[in-house]
Amino acid sequence: MRSIPALLITILSFGAGSSAQAPLDGFSFGHRGQISPNSFAIPGFNILGEEYVPQLLSDKVILTPPYGGNKKGALWTENKNTLSDWQVDFEFRVGVTDQGSGSLHVWYAANGKDTISTNSIYSLQRFDGLAVVVDTTGGKQKIRGFLNDNSVEYKSNPNVESLAFGHCDYTYRNLGTPSRLRIKSTSAGLEVTIDDKPCFSTDTVRLPTDYHFGITAASNDPPDSFEAFKFALSPATPPVQQQQRDTTEGRQNIPNQQQVIAPAGSMADPNTIAALERRVNDLYTLVERTTNTMAQQFESLNSRLSQPLPGGGDGKSGPTQAQFASLDARLNDLSRTLKSMEGELKSGDHSKQFEKLSAQIDTVHSGVTEHVPQRLREYMLAHTPRIGFILYSFMFFQTCCIAAWVWYKWRKSTMPKKYL
Repeated sequence: MRSIPALLITILSFGAGSSAQAPLDGFSFGHRGQISPNSFAIPGFNILGEEYVPQLLSDKVILTPPYGGNKKGALWTENKNTLSDWQVDFEFRVGVTDQGSGSLHVWYAANGKDTISTNSIYSLQRFDGLAVVVDTTGGKQKIRGFLNDNSVEYKSNPNVESLAFGHCDYTYRNLGTPSRLRIKSTSAGLEVTIDDKPCFSTDTVRLPTDYHFGITAASNDPPDSFEAFKFALSPATPPVQQQQRDTTEGRQNIPNQQQVIAPAGSMADPNTIAALERRVNDLYTLVERTTNTMAQQFESLNSRLSQPLPGGGDGKSGPTQAQFASLDARLNDLSRTLKSMEGELKSGDHSKQFEKLSAQIDTVHSGVTEHVPQRLREYMLAHTPRIGFILYSFMFFQTCCIAAWVWYKWRKSTMPKKYL
């Protein structure tokens, strides 16, 4: 059996491309494409609201609506986190029809449902844990990180912005596509990225276990509409350099590499060693399963290739070598074309095309808003029945009747009377 340091090197080389495993179902939603199985609740989460109850749709959760201000919504995990190294992938979107205002919080805090509920850092006196806040401060849209151990009062602090230990500028309103926020906590520190780009990080923060994850959103007037598409918690591993350094230190403390002892640092924890062994077993199982699948695929491909080509038994000639060469050339041309298109899409600057498209959309919008009402009025005037003509005709007929009656009475009174 391999020693623990050797297994560490194997795991680190395998996980260099992806530092997180599959999401945990009890702490995640949206990672399987569906938010709720019944449109009434999210498994493993508590739904809270103030002046509004978050709306569950098939692919997202509307935490605050785009209408009406001063509404709050929150989602809190029912169970506590037991992972020492973890990663959260959160996808959200913010829409607003005007100059909206509001804040979105991602929490990792103790007793979050009871102590924090639907509050924000501006309305909460104290809390114990981490808060990653997406809001606007000083006229700039930012993502900031806040830490507290119940020792700092936030609500009564006149300058809450100064308590942030990290921040970055990020324009999040009306992007159209969801934004991807990633929070990673390992023995190497805390790291926050947005849309796969670094936002802020620190190597002096060690977050404990047995805390709850939560999402809270609050809208002001005019409101921001916050939508959550995905929240996925998965185990994570520290950076490769940090693990290799810890593994080297552990090797220096043993005379024989075949001895199975725990490395120095955070790996001395029995729970960490047990978790590592489970990961190794899962890795071996995955490799074995992948190998078996590939063997079956190769066997199936080999059996298909060994079969005679169609058209050989009915007198018709099968495909020739020239036809195979022609097909191969066409496939190569298609591959080069696709690579060229991919390079053009990645490296080309399409800002001018987008500006032209935006200008055309503005022109169409202005044409609709300026000309459609006038054309609609003209159409209504042209096709509306002439009520005035009917009204005047009726008045003329009544006038004629009255004039005839008056003439008849006058004529009757002026005629000579006959006496018997």
